[in-house]
Amino acid sequence: MAGRGASRVPERWTDYIPLGRRMPGTRFIAFKVPLKKSFDRNLLPEERFSPHDLIRKVKERKEELGLIIDLTYTTRYYGPEELPPTLRYSKILTMGHEIPNRRTILRFKYIVKRFLTDNKDNDKLIGVHCTHGLNRTGYLVCRYLIDVEGMEPNAAIELFNKSRGHAIERTNYIQDLQKRALRSCELKNLGSDLLRKKGGAAAKPQKQLLKPPQHRSGQPPPAVPRNPVSTKKKQQPGSKAQAQPQELGQRHRALEQRQQKKLEQRQLEKLEQQKKLEQKQQRQLEKLEQQKKLEQKQQRQLEKLEKLEQQKKPEQTQLENLEQRQQQKLEKLEQKQQQKLEQKQLKKLEKLEQRQQKLEQKQQKKLEQKQQQKLEQKQLKKLEKLEQRQQKLEQKQQKKLEQKQQKKLEQKQLEKQEQKQLEKLEQRGYKKERKGLFIQAESVRPWGDGFKLPEDRDGWDIGKELFTGRVEKLEQRQQKLEQRQLEQKQQRQLEKLEQKQQKQSEQRQLEQRKLEQLEQPEQRQPCSLAPRNCCISPPPKKKHKGLFPPPSPQPCPPQEPTGARKRRHRRRKHELRQQEVS
Repeated sequence: MAGRGASRVPERWTDYIPLGRRMPGTRFIAFKVPLKKSFDRNLLPEERFSPHDLIRKVKERKEELGLIIDLTYTTRYYGPEELPPTLRYSKILTMGHEIPNRRTILRFKYIVKRFLTDNKDNDKLIGVHCTHGLNRTGYLVCRYLIDVEGMEPNAAIELFNKSRGHAIERTNYIQDLQKRALRSCELKNLGSDLLRKKGGAAAKPQKQLLKPPQHRSGQPPPAVPRNPVSTKKKQQPGSKAQAQPQELGQRHRALEQRQQKKLEQRQLEKLEQQKKLEQKQQRQLEKLEQQKKLEQKQQRQLEKLEKLEQQKKPEQTQLENLEQRQQQKLEKLEQKQQQKLEQKQLKKLEKLEQRQQKLEQKQQKKLEQKQQQKLEQKQLKKLEKLEQRQQKLEQKQQKKLEQKQQKKLEQKQLEKQEQKQLEKLEQRGYKKERKGLFIQAESVRPWGDGFKLPEDRDGWDIGKELFTGRVEKLEQRQQKLEQRQLEQKQQRQLEKLEQKQQKQSEQRQLEQRKLEQLEQPEQRQPCSLAPRNCCISPPPKKKHKGLFPPPSPQPCPPQEPTGARKRRHRRRKHELRQQEVS
């Protein structure tokens, strides 16, 4: 069930408990590395342990995680995006099977102190894990408890083993932690032995105590990182337990170099800043060493004074008082200097973190501004397109309205013209009727007696007849005009339909001709000219060379007489004219 490739489960991962208990008196909790969902296919459902499972199990114990410190030397197991945003995550790349560097130890201490200062009011936990949650996690947690909390090494190791449920396996880690007790005891005894007040017999052991620090000044400091190459050479090649981790480390390095380049580049920038801080710390340590040398000189002077005290006993009391005062002053000065240095370092680290946070905020703001600009550009483009479409639609509507208005104006003009014509016609008809009436009246009138109406007809009867006749004629004329308008409209519609039909017929004819030309090879028409010496027609032009084969040569038909040729020409012209008219 180990699998292959990126979803390969680490060795012996299933042999360990996923989550330990909280270490009493501290906020530390150790667990093995949680694996993302891509590893589930290589594990049984009971063996799975993901970041969501980790948070769920911690909540079941009625506790809350505030920080996760990842000590694995890879990024393939899971990523910070799978954790909730309220949970802090920090990555410290540490090699397995080797004692961590001084840089990693200082970074671990700084992250823990920072978290504890920020979360004094709550009781959130600090989760630490490597691949199995034993060796690297146990070393760094115990180292913090020994160096910062002042706990004894054996007590710290036992407390970690009980709370984790498994014991630390690597002997080199345990031995290095146990050495810390001896070094701390020696440093404490240096000051206490100097303050002892004894006679001349006690002067000799003081000289012996002063020699070891001079001898130790040449040795490396207790937190100097070991060289990974030297540790590999010291391992015995015959033992399988020591050879397997070396092979695993080499494979991990070969597979994960590409993935770690980006992380290393980012961390190198941070490490450079830390280097500057370490250089400042080293300078301060050098100053402290100089102070120690001064103290050693003072101690030598004190020894000389003690010898003089044996010779001059009455002066001893005064010298002792002076020594006590000087030692008290020196201790106070050292304490003040140490406090000032620690405060300065903390302030500088806080300033660096604030700068980093500001830079990150600026980058986020820039990204947000770019995204907003892109969205605004897209919206502007969409609005421009919509405006263009609206403008086009408005232009079309305006054109239609203008056309309608023009048509209405034309119709009104036509109606006005027709009304004028009708009025003219009415006036003409009225005049003609009057002439006819007067002519009739004159025909009835006798010669010499003046104008007389016939006996049977009255003046009113004649007026009525004139009025009724005029109205009937006007109605007849209006009916005729309406019929003419209807006929004109029908003619226009018929003309439009005929034009459309003509266009359609022409298009169909063109399509048919094209199809006929494609289907049939080109044939030479009979020659209408007089025969010449050639009896075979020339070959046609090369068209559609790949589609159709060349036609076979054909002999010219016999020529017709000139009269028949003219008649045929006339017929063709006549047919063409008829087609144009139709």
